Amino acid sequence: MSSKSSINDSLDKFRQYSRRALNPSLVDFIEQVQSYDYIPEITRVAEDMGLHASTIWKFMNILKEKGFRFTADVDILRLGLEAVTIVLDEYIGYDEIFKSTLRFYAPLLPWGTFLIYLIPRGMSETLINSLAGLLPREPREIIKLTYSIPAKPNLRKYYDPKINVIRLDWEELLNAIKSSPKEAIPSGALRRGKFDEIDLFIIKELEKNPFISLKKITEDLNKEFRPVTSINYIRVLRHFKNHIEARGVIRGVKLISAPLKEQASIYVAAILRGNPAELHRVGKALVAHPYFDYAYFNPIEGIGLILGSLPADEVFNFSIFLDKLREGRIVREWSYYMLDYTRKRILTIPYIILGEPINELVEYFKRYGKDRVVGDVLAT
Repeated sequence: MSSKSSINDSLDKFRQYSRRALNPSLVDFIEQVQSYDYIPEITRVAEDMGLHASTIWKFMNILKEKGFRFTADVDILRLGLEAVTIVLDEYIGYDEIFKSTLRFYAPLLPWGTFLIYLIPRGMSETLINSLAGLLPREPREIIKLTYSIPAKPNLRKYYDPKINVIRLDWEELLNAIKSSPKEAIPSGALRRGKFDEIDLFIIKELEKNPFISLKKITEDLNKEFRPVTSINYIRVLRHFKNHIEARGVIRGVKLISAPLKEQASIYVAAILRGNPAELHRVGKALVAHPYFDYAYFNPIEGIGLILGSLPADEVFNFSIFLDKLREGRIVREWSYYMLDYTRKRILTIPYIILGEPINELVEYFKRYGKDRVVGDVLAT
C-alpha cells in the first residue's frame, strides 16, 4: 500500500470518528434519557427538558445517523436468570457454538473463547453437563453470576465534547470507589410470578429499541410466533404493564456508547474476588464510565465480572488500577482476560429461555447443527 493510500485511509477513519462526536445538547439529552428508572415517553423527556417533542425526535434521529443506539437495561435477577461465564483455551467460531441462550461471545486473546450464557436460576449445572459433549476440552474457568448493576455511561462527567474524547483518569475512578457509600447487596431471587415467551419477546424488542411502540411489537410477535389465534395489542399491553413494568424488570434506558470508542480497542473481562459490598462499589463506579459496559456479581461466592473495552495503551494501566484495589483491600484478588473487540457479539435475551429446558435446546443443537432460536445481535 502506498503512503498516499495510507494517509487517505487515516483521514477517512478520522472523518468517520469525527462524525460520531456529540455536542453538549446531545450529551444533555442522553443524560436526561438515562436518568429514569423506567422507559420514558418522548413527551415526558421533552417536558422535563423544557423542549418540544419534535426537538427530542430530532435528537433521536441525529444519534441514529451517528450510529448510536439506546437499549433497555434489564435486571436479570428480577427476571429469574443467572449468567454463566465459560472460559475456554480453545477457539470456537461464532457460527459453531450453541447460541440459544447465549448473551456474550468473544475470541480470547491470544487464543481461546469467552462465553456468557443466560439461563434460569439454578440451571448452571444442567447447562455445563449438557455442553460437555460440544466443548473441545474442559473449560479453564466457569463462573456463575446472579445479578447485574445498571450500566449507564455518564457522558457529562467523562466525555469532553470540545475535543470528542472520553476522559480516563484511573486515580479519579479509584477515589470514586473509595468515597462511594456501601449499598444493600441483592442476594435472592426477586421474581414474583412466572414470565412467559410473550414477556421475553417484549423485553428482547425493548433491548433492540426501547422506544418501539407496543403496537409494532404486537405485529412482530404475531409474525414470529404465528399463533392460530392472533395475539392482540391489549394482551401485549397487559403483559408489559403487569409482568414487566410492575415487577421492575426494566431499569431504564442506557446508551450503547460503542461509536465513541476507538477501533483499536481491546475488550477486557475482569474477574474480581472479595467482599461482596466492596465488589459492588467497584462495579458501580466502573460502569458509570463509557469504557465499561456490564458488571455481574455473585455475592454468595464473593465474585464479580466487569466487561468493557479500553484503548490498547490503557490496558496495562488497568492492571495497575486493579492492583491498587488489591493493595487497598478493596478486592482480595483480580485477574482479567483480553478479548477480540471487533469479533465480539452481545445478544438480546432469547424469548425461549424460560420456556424450554436447557438440555433439550442443547440436544436440538447437537442433533441438527442449528439452534432453536437465537437472540438478535444487540452490539458488536
